[in-house]
Amino acid sequence: MLFNFLKKSGTSLHKPKSVWSTFKNAYLRRRNLKKFWFKLNKKNLTNELINMTDIFIHSESYFWTSKFWRHCIINHYNHMSKSQTENDPLDEILRSDYAGFTFLDEFSLDDDLKKDRNLIKFKDNFLKKYPEIITKKHPELSKSKSEEYNLALIALYEKIKDKSIYSNYDKIRKNIYEKYNPNLKVNDQLISQQLLISLLEYDKIKILTKNHRKPLKILELGAGYGRTANMILSLEPDTKYVISDLPPSLYFSLKNLREFFKDKKIKNCVSINSSIEMNAALKNNDILFVLPHQLNLFEKKFFDISISIGNLCEMEKAQIKKYMEIFENLSKYLYFKVWEISGLPYSFYQYYSVHNKNDYEIKDAWREHFKNKCLMPNNQYELGYEF
Repeated sequence: MLFNFLKKSGTSLHKPKSVWSTFKNAYLRRRNLKKFWFKLNKKNLTNELINMTDIFIHSESYFWTSKFWRHCIINHYNHMSKSQTENDPLDEILRSDYAGFTFLDEFSLDDDLKKDRNLIKFKDNFLKKYPEIITKKHPELSKSKSEEYNLALIALYEKIKDKSIYSNYDKIRKNIYEKYNPNLKVNDQLISQQLLISLLEYDKIKILTKNHRKPLKILELGAGYGRTANMILSLEPDTKYVISDLPPSLYFSLKNLREFFKDKKIKNCVSINSSIEMNAALKNNDILFVLPHQLNLFEKKFFDISISIGNLCEMEKAQIKKYMEIFENLSKYLYFKVWEISGLPYSFYQYYSVHNKNDYEIKDAWREHFKNKCLMPNNQYELGYEF
């Protein structure tokens, strides 16, 4: 694999702390999100986000939230509440916490090339082939970090540009990737790491759903800023898409997909309490946004596939089990991505391994279609299962 030591702006394993510090974070340091929310100055928040969060705080979904994510939610609202900049505080959060990217550090080589090549030669080759592209300075990055980002992006581009999946490039709605990820113009095509990564995810999802009649019905848990949904809806425009998440993240993806899919019927469904009303919303809309506990309102095996990218490894064990049961109940297939080895923050030395099925509550009865190391970041795995 080319990207064996590519490093992400973020990490799957957190720096080891003392036993006392770990114990204190896991058991003594409280993350009272309800108390925080009631006291928060909400003047910078929209009415829709306030209403969405009020419903979440008083719902069963509140108890489906890990201590780590309560911590993240508090930080996000704190930032939005105190922001004094001209920039949209939502965009600032999305760029820093949801739109991570990879820098080129080192990489592995095929065995027969190890004697002839090294990292310096690799960089030199790309500098000769793409001189102006590699040296492009991005406003949000230093000159050296821009070059490392560009090298990683070009390396990924070289890996997939000749694959059949890349023939879909012209159909992709690209605005969302331009907004949140540094981009390069290569051969008159605007690319970014998360555009290419989302395209690779779509390729795997397509493999799992290839025998299903269109339009697809997709459930995504934890959509971030909406990058994967954007890719699928670009290439499968008739898809019925349901996103389940926690605020403010749920609001982030809702806001973005409204902006970039004005031709779609999109509904915020967090106030729905009955299966009849939810079914009516499904019938009359293209994209729905719901809280996790509302997944119980959907019919058994309604979805062709459930998608979970980068969030199962941020949950506590009981929550992983709950969501895996929901996926099995509601869908025919599951596509998920996690770090190869994940350390759960604000836990007492809780680690998950993608190689241990019990860590992710994967049943032996499930048919594994693939378990592959990702091209980027290379310490992530993508897994596909049939229930």
